[in-house]
Amino acid sequence: MNNTVLKTVEILNLLSNSSEGMTLTQISNSLSFPKSSVFDIVHTLLSKEIIEVSSEGEKSYRIGVESFKIGSSYLKHKTFDSVARPILSNLNSKTDETVYMALRSGKNDFVYVMKFKSDSEYQTIFSVGDVRHLLSAALGKAILAALPDETALDCVTEEMYEKSSIPDITDPASLIEYLHKARKDGYAVDATTENSAFACPVAAPILNIDEQVIGAISIVVMKNPTSGKRIQTLGKLVQAAAIEISKRLGYMREDLYYLAKNPS
Repeated sequence: MNNTVLKTVEILNLLSNSSEGMTLTQISNSLSFPKSSVFDIVHTLLSKEIIEVSSEGEKSYRIGVESFKIGSSYLKHKTFDSVARPILSNLNSKTDETVYMALRSGKNDFVYVMKFKSDSEYQTIFSVGDVRHLLSAALGKAILAALPDETALDCVTEEMYEKSSIPDITDPASLIEYLHKARKDGYAVDATTENSAFACPVAAPILNIDEQVIGAISIVVMKNPTSGKRIQTLGKLVQAAAIEISKRLGYMREDLYYLAKNPS
């Protein structure tokens, strides 16, 4: 592999995660690259507008307009289906559990748009095209968890509390408590439903380039659904898959719940 190209990629990755920009010294120290090679690469990227000067005073650099154009071109040629389908198919194969994807539908609902069935003789009843309210499944709660508290509460009606898949969620206070735990864990769980001895869905939200919550994905745990360790393992897998899909849609953060935790 070409060493200069590899260094260039690492520098771009570093700057893409820096909102304030970085100086040559900071880049050199962060990557343990000689300052001379950092200088050459940075100034070449600067000449092509792939990076730009973020502060003239201390000569710091950040991602430039050409990088945005390149990224936008990638997104323009990617459909939602082409991004999500291989990731969910792989998740289904890896876990041997049924995997779902849902998209938000209006203010209060979501609609199932993809389903990858496991080989188990036991299957969940929901199909692509089914519409459900946001408190009826882990998918909906994952969507709510990615919203700021006030926004999430505004998406839930009294009737939805009465039909919640988790009996303990009965009012705004209990819902907020649940959502805070989901954000902390990284995924939503329907662990206390009446069917929890047979199935336990775990879900994580999907966000797009505009940092909007557009849907969620879930694994329906049929094998050992009462095993806390298995739920945690598959919860982390669904979280990682949701992050991967979100990033391929242009979402830039590592935390799916950043906006929920940091409302403007």
